[in-house]
Amino acid sequence: MGAIQAGAQAASLKDLAEKGDAAAQFDLGVRYSEGRGFDRDPAAARAWFEKAAAQGQAQSAYRLGLIHEKGLGVTRDTRIARDYYEKAAAQGHVRAMHNLAVIEAEGVDGKPDYAGAAQWFRRAAEFGVRDSQFNMAILYARGMGVPQNMAQAYVWFSAAANQGDADAAKKRDEVAARLSADELAAAKQQVAAFRARPANPAVNDPPVTAVRPQASARI
Repeated sequence: MGAIQAGAQAASLKDLAEKGDAAAQFDLGVRYSEGRGFDRDPAAARAWFEKAAAQGQAQSAYRLGLIHEKGLGVTRDTRIARDYYEKAAAQGHVRAMHNLAVIEAEGVDGKPDYAGAAQWFRRAAEFGVRDSQFNMAILYARGMGVPQNMAQAYVWFSAAANQGDADAAKKRDEVAARLSADELAAAKQQVAAFRARPANPAVNDPPVTAVRPQASARI
């Protein structure tokens, strides 16, 4: 794409965003964040993500969660990050569910909420997020936020191990040694029956804007 054509497409995208198109606002935020078609500008990226998130655009809320959790161009604030992750997670954004659970487990202001973490780790685990499956197993094994249940720890360690997590495989085998034959057989049946839920692509995949490639410009 030539410089003139790229510039025209960027202008068209910005026009859509300024008219309130949430997908265009998200796209513009990504481009300012990455320096694609525009000079890299974290503040402008954040502003466009905020506009889109205010319209309920889940991926923008997720991006804002990352920005505030990691302190990217702003003072790090896990409380604000948690709020944005929660908005995205409530709409079905799977990575937001996991990140929200991590913040709850680590605690805002040093006060862990393991019950809240378990809720979101479980939801992300059911969508197949490997790290959430591992963390859910840890919570069950230690009885943190949920009643201790070694059979359920085995199930979630197995789910993570089946996705290639070597640490999960080791812990699965350690837990198996603590289960009775009947408990282990029932847990293995649950593992065999597990199928990850499909994530909603409208929430988890990048939205497509209505900007079309411009015809070759004449000079």
